Amino acid sequence: MQSRIKSTDLERDTAADFYGDVSALPGMGAWACDLRTETLSWSPSVFDMFGLPSNKPVERHETITMYAESSRLLLERLRSAAIASGGTFSLEAQIIRSDAEERWIRIKAATRVRDGHALSLYGLKEDITAERKRWEEQRQLSKYDALTGLANRAQYHAHFLDGAQGAEGSAPVGALALLRLDNLREINSRWGMAAGDACLVAFARRIRTAYPVGAFAARLGGRKFAVLLNHDRLVRMSPAAAVPPDLADAVLWRGSAIPLHVSVGMAFLSRHRKFEPEVLHARAVSAMEMARRKPGDTLRAEVLPLDAKYLRETDYSDVTQNLARLGHPPLSPREIEALRLIARGCTSAQIAQAMTVSEHTVRNFIRRIYLKMGVATRAEAVRLGLLQGLL
Repeated sequence: MQSRIKSTDLERDTAADFYGDVSALPGMGAWACDLRTETLSWSPSVFDMFGLPSNKPVERHETITMYAESSRLLLERLRSAAIASGGTFSLEAQIIRSDAEERWIRIKAATRVRDGHALSLYGLKEDITAERKRWEEQRQLSKYDALTGLANRAQYHAHFLDGAQGAEGSAPVGALALLRLDNLREINSRWGMAAGDACLVAFARRIRTAYPVGAFAARLGGRKFAVLLNHDRLVRMSPAAAVPPDLADAVLWRGSAIPLHVSVGMAFLSRHRKFEPEVLHARAVSAMEMARRKPGDTLRAEVLPLDAKYLRETDYSDVTQNLARLGHPPLSPREIEALRLIARGCTSAQIAQAMTVSEHTVRNFIRRIYLKMGVATRAEAVRLGLLQGLL
C-alpha cells in the first residue's frame, strides 16, 4: 500500500511539473479528461483560451458547446475513434467564447490505457488564432488577381468549376461569358508592357461596370476573363444584350488611344436547372471559338444556349442523405463520381479524361473528398465509401 501511495504521489508531482512546464510556453496549455467522470483538468493557459475563470472546475459537457458545429462534430468523431483504439488524434478547431470572441486552437491528444481500458485523454491545446488570421489573409490574397483585383483562376475553379450548380442552396447561375483581349500581345509589343497592364485594368473595370450586381468576374490568366451571370439578372434581358458594346472601346493611355480587340463567347440556360459546370464552360469555349472566327476586329461575340442534350441529370440524393445521417458533409455529385472512379483504380489523369475536366479539378475533388470524409488516402476513402454504401 505504501509503495502505491508513493507511486500516486509521484504521478501527481510529475503531472504538476508537466502542467507548469507547458504553461511557460506562450499560447500553449496542457489538458486532461477523466473518461469515467468527464471531468477536465486544464492548465491556466487553456482557461485563458476559452475565456473561463481558472478558479472553478470545468465539465466537458459545458465546454463542448463552445466549439463551432463543424469543429465539434469532427472532434467527437476523432475522440471516439481514439478512445476505441487507444490511439491519438489532432485537429484544428474553432471555438466561440462566452464573450462571443472567436478563437482557433490546435488540439493534440493521446489516450491513457490501463488493462485494456481507456481511462483518460490528455494532451496539449495551442492558441493558433493569430496563425489562422495570417493564413486567412494569405488565402484571401491568393484568391484575387494582383493586377485587376478580380478573382483569379483558382477562385474561379473553387467558386464554379469544382462545384455542382443548380442544386439546392447553390447560386442561380444563368450564363457564363468568356472574354478574351485578343490584341494584348500587339499592345505589349507596340506600346509596352505598362500599356498592356493599363488596358487589362481598364478592361477589368469595364467588366465590373457592365455586370455590377449578381455576377462573379475572374481573370483566368493572361488575356482571358470569365463572368458568371446571375439567372435572375439574365431573365430581365436578352442574352445578346448581356454583351455590352463599350467593352471594346479604346483605352486612353499617355496621350494615345489604344484600340481593344475583344472576343466574347457566352453560354446560357433558358431556365434554372441542375447542370455540370464543366459542360457550361465547354459550351462557352465553343461560343468563344465561333466568335473569334467572325469578321471584324473591335468586338466579336457569339451566344449559344445550353440545350437539354448537354445536360446530365444524375440523382445522388440517396448517397448524400446517407452521408448526412453519418455526420459527414455531403459529397457533391461530381465528388461521388470521382470517388467511384478512384474505387475502380483510375489515376488522376484517367479520372480527368473520364469526367472531361482538368487534372487540377480532379485534385480539388480528391482534396474535398478527403476533407469531408475525414481520411488521408485513397484507400481510406474507398473503404469508408464501401462501408457507407457510396460505392
